[in-house]
Amino acid sequence: MDFPSSDYLAGMEKVITTLTLKGMAAGNDGDFKMAFSDMEAALWLSQSLEKRCLEAVLLNNLGLLHTMNGAWDRALFFYECSMEIAADACPSDDTFLSTLKKNISCLFDPKVVTPKNQNQNLN
Repeated sequence: MDFPSSDYLAGMEKVITTLTLKGMAAGNDGDFKMAFSDMEAALWLSQSLEKRCLEAVLLNNLGLLHTMNGAWDRALFFYECSMEIAADACPSDDTFLSTLKKNISCLFDPKVVTPKNQNQNLN
């Protein structure tokens, strides 16, 4: 079996980075259709490259997008998937795990304002 060259892998990682940045920018602009499309493409590529820690990061990003879109149940699902993979695949000294825990805790913070609930009174 032939393994992909390092140039190929570096190129694919650049594509994943570009899709991730585009996806998060689209989410920040409220274009969730484009955001989810870009992020899911990046996730698929990371899975095809078997980059497990990167996959966890992208699942976290999907959780962030769902949080921004006000779909907290979907956000929690993606955060949990991310946590399961990250606990196995990411270095134990990686700051990503603490970031992921903070993202999950935001789901339970009544002060979090998303586009879906920004007009509600959050006293």
